[in-house]
Amino acid sequence: MSRPRKPTALKVVGGTARADRINAHEPEPNLLEDLAPPPHLTARSAVVWLELAPLLRKNMVLTEMDVLAFELLCDSVADYRHARAERGDSLVTTSSKGSQMLDQLLIAQQACAKRAETMMGRFGMDPVSRSRVMIDPQRDLFDTGPKTGPGRHFND
Repeated sequence: MSRPRKPTALKVVGGTARADRINAHEPEPNLLEDLAPPPHLTARSAVVWLELAPLLRKNMVLTEMDVLAFELLCDSVADYRHARAERGDSLVTTSSKGSQMLDQLLIAQQACAKRAETMMGRFGMDPVSRSRVMIDPQRDLFDTGPKTGPGRHFND
């Protein structure tokens, strides 16, 4: 499997962007303004949405085009937490024939964790994926609003 493509903003910030490989017509979606969870999310997923959405928007990562991917992340984290709570302390269970096997909730928890880990990396929510990103957390007093595109990661 090949390495996933890196967003242009991360290439610019990391210093690996080349003018001949940058898409000059790449869309620049607006940051997501309404942080209320969509009504079709489960209650567990909505709790995760309310935890993470403000953090991602504060770091200028959550845009209007990312809503579906963010829903997948929220579902994955909610499913992980649910499987972990239901499993309790059990790691091993006994089958109907008397042999020991891994608890099925443990297997479900591990699968949900893998899904969540993949989605979190896409939103820069782990140390590796954000190690090269530099943002200016202190805006200028006279700043008129958030910057857009790769330029939002640099001081003028």
